[in-house]
Amino acid sequence: MDVKNKRIISLDVFRGLAVAAMIFVNAMAFSEFTPKLLGHADWNGLTIADLVFPSFLFIVGVSMAYSFASRLDDSKSRLWGHFIYRVTGLFLIGVFLNWMTSNFTAVRIPGVLQLIALSSLFAAPLARFKPRWIILAATILLLIHSSILLGVGAPGIPSGTLEKGHNVDDWLDLQIFTPEHTLDAKGDPEGLLSILSATALVLLGLCFGRTLQLRDKNWKTVTILLLGGIIAILLGITISQILPVNKQLWTSSFILICAGIGTLVLGLMFSYLDILRWPNGFFWAIPMGRNALVIYIMSIAFTIPMHMDFFTNMGDIPLSFYDIMTAYFMGIFGNSGGIVVYGLLVVLIWLVVAFILHWRRIYIKL
Repeated sequence: MDVKNKRIISLDVFRGLAVAAMIFVNAMAFSEFTPKLLGHADWNGLTIADLVFPSFLFIVGVSMAYSFASRLDDSKSRLWGHFIYRVTGLFLIGVFLNWMTSNFTAVRIPGVLQLIALSSLFAAPLARFKPRWIILAATILLLIHSSILLGVGAPGIPSGTLEKGHNVDDWLDLQIFTPEHTLDAKGDPEGLLSILSATALVLLGLCFGRTLQLRDKNWKTVTILLLGGIIAILLGITISQILPVNKQLWTSSFILICAGIGTLVLGLMFSYLDILRWPNGFFWAIPMGRNALVIYIMSIAFTIPMHMDFFTNMGDIPLSFYDIMTAYFMGIFGNSGGIVVYGLLVVLIWLVVAFILHWRRIYIKL
């Protein structure tokens, strides 16, 4: 099978699963009853929810290898013009969605879509490099990021301080963006320094994609990738003794563990779906994977009116669609069970939308 010329099923499946998980986690993010493993770690640590967004960044890198390979005949001006247009649009959409939940004077500048855009932008120049150079670039970025966290201080913050709301990462975001334009007055989890680590993560995904492109698609290649994933996880665990696993700081240990897990999962999926070509039990994820960013953006946009107060109860307390629906499900399944069922329902709704687009062969590329 020539993977360069045929669509990689496992990429669409992995991407679709990542977007479904992002929607699921976001749907439950506003509830105090979300199970701990399905919510983000308060600071240090790693939960299932913490793996979701990094998994999407990893697959962005893998997909980048195939996206650039498919445009070999394009001129450099056409290729990069299209890419810059896409990145700019993604960044502005992210800022616009933030503005919809605030006002112009206090709009949050960083965000998920913005981080995807910027990390893609800085990783793209290496899209046609050999894996060893991509790994070297990712290593340099992680070393720079780690050196800043451990070796650079700020007014009132000694170097190496990694406390929540009291570290050079958050201090820098507050100086650059000001508290009015970050997630809160303590900083932003998708802030300035996170661009370094997120770009490294995209590059590690790109290395996975380039390895598949440049080597024979056989068990030896898969074995090399799986061993690479295991090594990345072990390196991450080792580094965590110095730099704790922390999503909000995007530490090197966090990046390596996420990249390792992404490599193992996608490597196994590639073996199962693209080499063995066994029945695809995740076929439902393919439509969402084909329109991943558009489905995610629409889900965020429709979350906003879901949380607007359109109703009042008997005591004139404002209520939103979200309040009414979660209260209904909690009454049936209990507090934690109800919020999980609500999250699954939201995912199901967007799966239906993705299936309709897929059925009509509508694939929207930003």
